[in-house]
Amino acid sequence: MARSLLGRLVGFDVDSCLVHCSNCGTVAHIVARANSPWDHERASRTRSLPDRDIDKETTMKGWSSASRLASATALATALLTAGLAAAALAADKKVAISTIVEVPQLVETKEGVLRGLADRGLAPGKGITVEYQTANGNMPTQQQIAKKFVGEGADVIVAITTPTAQAMVTATKDIPIVFASVTDPLKAKLVPQYKQPGGNVTGVSDAAPIAEQLKLFRELVPGLKKIGFVYNPGLDSSKATLGWMQEQTKPLGIEVVESPAPTTNEVIPAARKLVGNVDAIYVPNDTTVVAALETIVKVGQETKTPVFTGETRGVERGAVASLGLDYIEVGRLAGHMAADILAGKKPGEIDAVIAYEKLPGFNVVLNKSAAESMGVTIPPATLARATKVVN
Repeated sequence: MARSLLGRLVGFDVDSCLVHCSNCGTVAHIVARANSPWDHERASRTRSLPDRDIDKETTMKGWSSASRLASATALATALLTAGLAAAALAADKKVAISTIVEVPQLVETKEGVLRGLADRGLAPGKGITVEYQTANGNMPTQQQIAKKFVGEGADVIVAITTPTAQAMVTATKDIPIVFASVTDPLKAKLVPQYKQPGGNVTGVSDAAPIAEQLKLFRELVPGLKKIGFVYNPGLDSSKATLGWMQEQTKPLGIEVVESPAPTTNEVIPAARKLVGNVDAIYVPNDTTVVAALETIVKVGQETKTPVFTGETRGVERGAVASLGLDYIEVGRLAGHMAADILAGKKPGEIDAVIAYEKLPGFNVVLNKSAAESMGVTIPPATLARATKVVN
């Protein structure tokens, strides 16, 4: 604290005031300076004079000195208390969380991360501080957020979505990073392998459980032989999903018919191109295509072509059905990884995982009115195992 500031506050010649948890002599330091030789001389002179000879001004100065001394002690105590509180806050580990955009499943992922940390006894003010930033769909903003997290010295970064994780990985090779809701971390070059990935990165993939989805779709469309796939070929996650779809459909004798839509404006013609050539249309978790999902649903209703989605929220928007992940549980897995890192584990020693291989079950969501409008009859057994039914 500057001499001029403390001097004006307490009226003593105090050069500095060091407040730190390891410097408990703060109060003693101020008191020692306050009880200077001048104070001792004035106090002893005041006490040695007969009552009748005490100078009124000297007495008042003596009392003023004592009052200022008490004020200095109280101030130092308050400053020391604040210093101890600041030191306790500094002891908390910093968790930095970001996502490229806020959509329901990503907000749920973030909530799951916080729940995962809480499972290990970590919460804001209880061992950690949490900073959350969204880039609002802007990649340059995401890159600035990454630089900010690195500059502030986060203890662990949780990156939700592929572009967010890529921005964080580019920004630092030292700070531990846990990715979440990333479709294909290998294709995105976040980690070289799932098991013991090495480096400073690990995390949770939200790859769609394609095999289980296809079982559901065949229950609803028993004669399924061709399935349309509308996607943005510029997105790594969509290309990865296409590859998995082709792998899973081949042994089932189902052909995947691609229909690229590089922009949202091209989604409608891409969907219409499939009509008459496929038995159903599949919409992956592709941000470009999902943004125009209602237009694909309309095409499905007009042509009696069932529309299925890779993410369950699409069913609430008019798709017939989906089988997918609980994104809070996806985030929880990532939160557990972050807690392990804060406890001392190295991220490169923590296996990256595919969420559907670790979670106990899936959400099955059906839309009865959409099924009816697209000519689909839902079998009673399928209806019975649904976790949610939209009427």
